[in-house]
Amino acid sequence: MVRITKRVRIAELLEPEFFGSVLNHNVTVIENGPNGGLMIIDTSLPENFDTLEKFLKSWGYSISDISDIVITHSHVDHFGNAERIKKEAKAKIYAHELEEFKVEKVDFDQVKKTLKDVDQDEIKKTLDRINNMKIEIPTVDVKLKGGEELSGFKVLHVPGHTKGHIALFGEGVLITGDAVRNVGELTPPLEFFCWDYEQAVNSFKFLASLPYKVLIPYHGELVYKN
Repeated sequence: MVRITKRVRIAELLEPEFFGSVLNHNVTVIENGPNGGLMIIDTSLPENFDTLEKFLKSWGYSISDISDIVITHSHVDHFGNAERIKKEAKAKIYAHELEEFKVEKVDFDQVKKTLKDVDQDEIKKTLDRINNMKIEIPTVDVKLKGGEELSGFKVLHVPGHTKGHIALFGEGVLITGDAVRNVGELTPPLEFFCWDYEQAVNSFKFLASLPYKVLIPYHGELVYKN
């Protein structure tokens, strides 16, 4: 649990057994969303719903206080709880108009090509879990193009990881989804998860060049600038 600014907080959730390691999910929660309640950026996986709820309660909130759900892109670890939250909180879901929400299978050979040092059994175990997830597909209420402002945060269309990947930038805080990764070092997203890796690299460079004070990647450590 990290408080970034007066109204921006991070709920750090965990995904165990991710190619032999534990992967964190930085779910961003912003007060005073477009519809008056909390605006949540990405939602993690269903198994983390209860932990997310505990974070909210520790801050004096509940799931029902969420009024706006922004999904940076259409991968399951980002939209896994979106439809459930929408139903329980009567919240609106926002995503880019180019995003197609479906559970896509990841190929073993593509992963092995990138993660050369990871044991094959760990790759198979992770892919079996990822490729067989049963997750409710969210119904998007507001389709974004990029350039909109949501509660003081500008929507940036940063394609590459997916066609309609977005980031949000406001109050010195840059929320990058998977367009920037900071697991060990600042990098573009993993190539085997990308729709167009060349565009992903360009989007990564663009975001890294912005005058942020705090960069919040969905995976990895936060980046602070003086």
